[in-house]
Amino acid sequence: MTSSKMKRSWRERVKRGARDVCWLIVFVLISSTAVDWWRSRDIDTSQFPVDTVRLLDGRQQDLLAMSQHEPVLIYVWASWCGVCRFVTPSVDWLSYHAQVVSIALRSGSTKKVNGYIAHHGYDFSVVNDPDGQLSRRLSVKVTPTVMVVEQGKITAITTGFTSPVGLWLRML
Repeated sequence: MTSSKMKRSWRERVKRGARDVCWLIVFVLISSTAVDWWRSRDIDTSQFPVDTVRLLDGRQQDLLAMSQHEPVLIYVWASWCGVCRFVTPSVDWLSYHAQVVSIALRSGSTKKVNGYIAHHGYDFSVVNDPDGQLSRRLSVKVTPTVMVVEQGKITAITTGFTSPVGLWLRML
């Protein structure tokens, strides 16, 4: 095989591989958008259904008041959720740059959730939802679920894996 044929063959493989990667990205984006829409179709986005919550440390947090001037990321997670183990560090990072309130869904007692948070070194605000009552009010059916609340309305919802960039872009 001549040198020019090898170069052309190599270039064609790279072009074909780049095209395949582009199609894969398009497929993943379309699929994840469809899944997010399907999972969140029952959630009323016109008004956030919860105004105040009690954090693990006992303080009350007024979510509606927080959302009036800048967006609030509501992160519903669980200590037993495999995907949450990958998303939660990103949420923790974002909590240093934006308002974040998380809801620990059916993750045990307040003591157990506090231990989990301390063990992993997370620094975001946490609400314990041991029986899932709060999550039902939010119509959450999947963990992790991320909601962005602005001026009392849900402006973005996503479920499953989310990257740090994806979280950041939803907050804009």
